Amino acid sequence: MRWYAIATIVLCLSAGLVNAQSGVWIQAVVLSSKYVWRGVNTVNNWVMQKNTALQVGNLTASVWGNMELTNHNGSIYTRPHPAGTFTEWDFTLEYATAWCGLQVALGWTDYQYPGTGWERTREVYLRLSGDSALSPNITVYRDTGVARGTYVTAGVEVPIPRALSLSAQVGYGCSRFNGYYYGCETASWADMTLGLSSTFDTGKGWHLKPTLWFSTLLNKRLLPDQPNRHNVWFSVELCKAR
Repeated sequence: MRWYAIATIVLCLSAGLVNAQSGVWIQAVVLSSKYVWRGVNTVNNWVMQKNTALQVGNLTASVWGNMELTNHNGSIYTRPHPAGTFTEWDFTLEYATAWCGLQVALGWTDYQYPGTGWERTREVYLRLSGDSALSPNITVYRDTGVARGTYVTAGVEVPIPRALSLSAQVGYGCSRFNGYYYGCETASWADMTLGLSSTFDTGKGWHLKPTLWFSTLLNKRLLPDQPNRHNVWFSVELCKAR
């Protein structure tokens, strides 16, 4: 990972520590039976994902990492034994505020994939979300690195009986984005992801969130030779904010 990505995060975190009373630390660890990203089965086996974020006022700086727990992808990586190592790091800066009854967030993410041979890339994004019961949201991502395309998501979260919550999200990619990530230079709906979850208070500020996921590609021309076009997996998240 490049020195300036590390420096950006360190500077933002250090700025927050100057005024610790106004900062909120967020820690989360997820154990997941698969890693599926935008409909693509990235790791078809167990992974551990860790997120650390510091929110100071309207600004949030975060570091997210994906650790593989098996050598399932060893044959396609430059590192043949990835188990126990982080194969993805995402560095994100986000500014969020309220505007005309909406929550608005503008952010930038640097994606790095050590030991995989995959190309590093970056995205800027704009997210709009509402405060209604369904929590509607729409996010526009613009890849400014290798793909140089646009990807848009729209989603809702529906509370259902027995303290459960159903989330639904669809993604749409432009021709350039779909050409790079899905091998088809056609603008179209790309993927859909559903999640059924419940959250439990485990004490001392910690929360446990098990989720059952389903994801599918929406266009048969996207990754036509991909064996895992439809995915079902399970994750458990443990998180705390202080």
